[in-house]
Amino acid sequence: MTRQLSTMITAGLPILSCLKIVAKQASNRKLIQAIRKIHDDVEGGKPLWQAVASHTDIFSPVYISMLKTGEFGGVLGVMLDRLALHLEREQEISTRIKSASIYPAIISAVAIIMIFIIIIFIMPTFINIYVSSATALPAPTLLLLNISDFFRHYWLYLIVILTVLTFFLRYWARTYSGRWVFANIYLHLPIIGKTIRDINVAQFARTMSTLLKSGIPVLQALEVVEEVVGNEVISRAIRQARKNIGEGDSITAPLAATGVFQPMVTQMIAVGEETGNLDEMLMHLAEYFDKELFYMIDSLLGLIEPVLILLVSLLVGLVVIATLMPILGMINFVG
Repeated sequence: MTRQLSTMITAGLPILSCLKIVAKQASNRKLIQAIRKIHDDVEGGKPLWQAVASHTDIFSPVYISMLKTGEFGGVLGVMLDRLALHLEREQEISTRIKSASIYPAIISAVAIIMIFIIIIFIMPTFINIYVSSATALPAPTLLLLNISDFFRHYWLYLIVILTVLTFFLRYWARTYSGRWVFANIYLHLPIIGKTIRDINVAQFARTMSTLLKSGIPVLQALEVVEEVVGNEVISRAIRQARKNIGEGDSITAPLAATGVFQPMVTQMIAVGEETGNLDEMLMHLAEYFDKELFYMIDSLLGLIEPVLILLVSLLVGLVVIATLMPILGMINFVG
């Protein structure tokens, strides 16, 4: 939609005509309704950015800020083109991450389902045989029987507890303390933590660079980035950076104090501040971390696949062996 708007506005079409065309071509019902409402608001005399700002569930603060700057500066087509590039890059990274996580998720889900089928449905059929047999049950089989018994008798309580816990964690994750705790946990996870950190730093650098290139002042750009960066640790550093700039200091010190940004990042930001090319330095950082991220995803995927298959095979094999051990013992006894 943004790419189409950019092309039409650059070609000289009136904004109302552009919105009508985009509404006809859009396929998402929620987006169509939003565009029609924006069209009506603009027709009623509102600026485009103000009409778009009524739909924060669809359009991010970055989007609204850049539209506002584009309208005030008379370069709306250029701003929409930059927005389209920004959104395309964000979507490319998001798609790459989702694609990389599909395979491990499917393998894990299939393994969990298989184990639950064995424990809940297959194990009970062997209970009577095990109980009536004179042979002592091995420890793995006893453990599996206890787990099977627990799930069969307390599955409803387990679902209720997990549901309540999920809702509580989701609610807490929306609070300031919850966002801070989860952000720290994510950043300190082994292996994955570095990937999450690189994603957050790249998002910060890319968004900040896009805003600065669009002529948005540093303080306003930092305020927008603080809302969209998606990590409370980095958001707190950005808040401190805004305070520092307001007092006449640089933005480098509070970013370095978080421990999230690598020395290379803070050094390049410092150089960008000194030379007046902060937007270019930030874009170079974003491109660097994007490449690092793609390399890390490919490496992790290459490592996860064999490790995951091995773990799943071992887990399912142990469950099957624990199920069949008593039967093999009885066959040997009869023999």
